Amino acid sequence: MKVPVFQDYLGPDFDLLSPKVREAHEVYRVMRWTGRAKVSRGASLWSRVLAAVFGFPPATDDTGVTVTMTPQNGGELWERQFGDKRFWSFLKVQNGKMTECFGPFTFTLGLHVAEGQLHFPVHAGRVGPIPFPKALLPVSIAREYEADGRFHFDVALKAPFTGALMVHYQGWLERGSDLS
Repeated sequence: MKVPVFQDYLGPDFDLLSPKVREAHEVYRVMRWTGRAKVSRGASLWSRVLAAVFGFPPATDDTGVTVTMTPQNGGELWERQFGDKRFWSFLKVQNGKMTECFGPFTFTLGLHVAEGQLHFPVHAGRVGPIPFPKALLPVSIAREYEADGRFHFDVALKAPFTGALMVHYQGWLERGSDLS
């Protein structure tokens, strides 16, 4: 059986993750996680436009969340559903670096483990083959961690140039039934 992409990329550091975070990334088959989340959105026009381009969910104090992870093509397709709003990304190791694609946009992540938590800072980006200058990169303050026996996520994305909040979603997930 092929080693899941996060475990393969992190190597021995994968074992430093808390048990629930490790479980969430042991994707050998289609997995579905469900839970609750709070979503905040930036107020500036620039932030709203960028959040719309990437399909991020609208602001809400409490909504149901489903995350479905599907191993495919040497990576993982993540479908996130917040209420009735869905968005997708594809995570894969390319040239020794973890990448996350949203349609034509590809971001290189500085994926690392610290204190049992998994952190996802953005280090580089491109649209198609064209790299972004540093000024066009969003700032990602994103982590996954375990608390109260549950998997938790806390993802804040800030707009390039202004640093204004685009979206901040945080909540918890529990493993549902595997789909294959």
